[in-house]
Amino acid sequence: MMMYDVIVVGAGPAGLSAARTAAEAGLKVALIDDQTRVGGQYFRHAGVNRIGRLLTPRFGRAPYIHASLSVFDNCGVTVLSQATVLDISADRILTVAVGGSITHLRGDSVVVATGARERILPFPGWTTPGVIGAGAAQNLMKASGVIPGSRVLVMGSNPLCLLAATSLLRCGAKIVAVCAPCRPPLTLSALLRLMRRPDIFLRGLSYLLMLKLYRVQVLTDYSITNVIGHERVTGVVVRQFGQRFGSSDQRLDLDLVVVNDGLLPNIEVASRAGCELEWQSLNLVWSPKRNSSFESTVRNVYVVGDCVTPSGVENALLEGAIAASSIAAARGVADSIRLRQLSTLKRQWRRLQKFRSAVVELTLQESFDRRPLTDDTTICRCEDVSFASIMRALSHGIQDLSALKAETRVCMGRCQGRTCMHTVLALLGRAAGKEPDELRPPVPRFPLRPVKIGELINKS
Repeated sequence: MMMYDVIVVGAGPAGLSAARTAAEAGLKVALIDDQTRVGGQYFRHAGVNRIGRLLTPRFGRAPYIHASLSVFDNCGVTVLSQATVLDISADRILTVAVGGSITHLRGDSVVVATGARERILPFPGWTTPGVIGAGAAQNLMKASGVIPGSRVLVMGSNPLCLLAATSLLRCGAKIVAVCAPCRPPLTLSALLRLMRRPDIFLRGLSYLLMLKLYRVQVLTDYSITNVIGHERVTGVVVRQFGQRFGSSDQRLDLDLVVVNDGLLPNIEVASRAGCELEWQSLNLVWSPKRNSSFESTVRNVYVVGDCVTPSGVENALLEGAIAASSIAAARGVADSIRLRQLSTLKRQWRRLQKFRSAVVELTLQESFDRRPLTDDTTICRCEDVSFASIMRALSHGIQDLSALKAETRVCMGRCQGRTCMHTVLALLGRAAGKEPDELRPPVPRFPLRPVKIGELINKS
């Protein structure tokens, strides 16, 4: 079993920042990621070919990657790419599938930086080819230089949707419309908090101004009632919320639907380690509970970045550095300069949280009340479980997720509920008359990700 001072799970911005800071402090570090290249969704494609001027490197993406890799080489950081964490115990022993076999690592401290995934609430036809997430659209353009569609509808109003819309415009696609919910009014308090990070605020304004410049139609308070097409999307029917029928119906001809309802923290590794979860009512997500140094309720297990609350790259970089600096301070290897830097990092983080609180306040969270679900709407894609099947099972008095899974096989497919769990818990809570914080997601079982039998046999 390999021993390390610090093991970082996830090589996105938060994980890179944590690994780099810990290595610079002289700690023995291992960095684990399931992709071929470090960087996560934000940094991963730094330096690859792009479509025209679409995604010109911003915020020093490529330099940050190169500087981090240089630190890793100089400090002897062990980087395990294409490695999947299958299990983690409370005493910080990780079971990892890498190179066709299973290996075990133990860390005096573990930093969980597993990021977030897209949150998409089902609607009729959302599984039709040509309906994709905003993050997926970004990845296609960044990684492969592929424009996923020529006539596009974007549904959602969060920053990721706006970024996808402007990126598609720069690629030459036509945005037929943006379906966005009504936003809460901008208050003076929110404006003052937004101005704590004018760089990010102005970046967001530039997205909105670009939509205005291209005269993109914004359909306020509209939802998709039907996706037209079988083998691929050819159009959609949208309807204004609150209108059951009538003049608000519009048919739009298009070949791509880009949708995003926010992000969900990847809490599986933290939950498996025994970290206590708490419900965040503003973001409508379960997150690992932690202290001011980002240590979870499990001693020496730290949780940072979007796997706690999706808050962007600036927040992730700060949290990774704060957690690693706190570990160094606790081990007595942080000099006075690093301790002062830790104090500065925490001050910057608190300032960013004020900005973030305003963004959350101005972002309306979508709910099922705004989605016209039909009986044949698919809820669980892996097991092809429909809305009608779930509601029929719930009508028999099912009160918990385990019974619902046994009855319908929902959340039992390849993704193990990562795609549909939030949807199923919401439906279960509504049927059982329970509040969201009463329906805690179950602790995942071994293995955390699908693994080949051969890998389990070939233990190293």
